[in-house]
Amino acid sequence: MLRAVTYLAPGLPKRLFELVTEALARTLGRAWNLTSLTQSSGPMHEHDDPFRGASMDLGFVCAPSYLYLSSAFEPSVDLVPRGFVFDDVRIDGRPRYYSELVVRAESDAHALEDLHGAVWGYNDECSLSGYFATKQHLQERGLEALFARQVCTGSHAASLEAIRTGAIDCAAIDSNVLALARREDPTWGTRLRCIVSLGPFPIQPIIVRRAPDLPTAVEIADALDTLCSHPGTRDQFAECGVRGFAAVAESDYEAERCALTRLGSLPSSDSRNALPEQGS
Repeated sequence: MLRAVTYLAPGLPKRLFELVTEALARTLGRAWNLTSLTQSSGPMHEHDDPFRGASMDLGFVCAPSYLYLSSAFEPSVDLVPRGFVFDDVRIDGRPRYYSELVVRAESDAHALEDLHGAVWGYNDECSLSGYFATKQHLQERGLEALFARQVCTGSHAASLEAIRTGAIDCAAIDSNVLALARREDPTWGTRLRCIVSLGPFPIQPIIVRRAPDLPTAVEIADALDTLCSHPGTRDQFAECGVRGFAAVAESDYEAERCALTRLGSLPSSDSRNALPEQGS
């Protein structure tokens, strides 16, 4: 049994992760199931790690979660060296995406500084596109006090709705989530306006539990390379906004690891590499 979990739906279509899990399981000769967890964009606390407890084998998580899991003294997961390539002309076939800071179309804000005193919404505190991208950008610009208030909405969809109703003034949205929302409801294109695109960032990682009874990360990557070769499967991925897969490496996430460390959201490299005290 290949037990998979996604923390990225329904912002990204659950069907996307079903397609990947089903195809991988078929290639590997295993049964499969997929769990969708919506409370956060991935585990960032030891007690939330389903891989260390061996309750999950394959995961679709946001980058901060992978970086947290991989910062453990004995990591529970490995990075699968392939990532989604979405249909976005800006990424030029690379496994990258953006965080779009959006406001209502009629907003007076046309630059980040115009949002002084605004109410900012975010999906959850484990999300790179919805939370950390903005936090990092504000820190780099010395604008940590820009917003008067911040509101956790629970999802990108809820952030978009909160902007529409005026409950919040702005939010940072995963560029692929926003593209799919606009495709499903073209009126979003006239109701929203993007004032800054942050990124590009490395795409959300695919991770696999470290275990001798599971395929290695490289074996899973090899299987992923074949998934878009069949026209029927390729069309199903295209419906989810995905063109295929491309190589990713741990080094692609290093800049984000450093940024999260500066924010105090990850342990420093010194503490990661320190051996546990004897007897602890």
